[in-house]
Amino acid sequence: MTSCTTNTIQPHLVDSDEFERLMAQENVFLLNTHTPYEGDIEGTDATIEDWENIALHQDVLPENKDAMILLYCRSGRMSESSAQQLVDLGYKNVYDLDGGFKAWKASGRELIYKN
Repeated sequence: MTSCTTNTIQPHLVDSDEFERLMAQENVFLLNTHTPYEGDIEGTDATIEDWENIALHQDVLPENKDAMILLYCRSGRMSESSAQQLVDLGYKNVYDLDGGFKAWKASGRELIYKN
């Protein structure tokens, strides 16, 4: 008899209010996965524009697989893929902003822009 194990950890899809609440916690890693660059949510720790190949950018990700990672893109499509890739890499606390920064801005929040 063989056993089949599956990864039961899934990324969490959260709205702008929950995303902002999670951002206020300590030791949160905030990741922008949108390409091309169109701005950041304040406090963003890293931007990985190569959203289809997150594994190639592990040098900018937290070493601790239990770290809380919050990620976003413009509409949610790129970050959804990136979130699943992070889970596949072993990260256990992955939160994706539902609707991306379009929803963030629609909720009255702002983006910042690099010079």
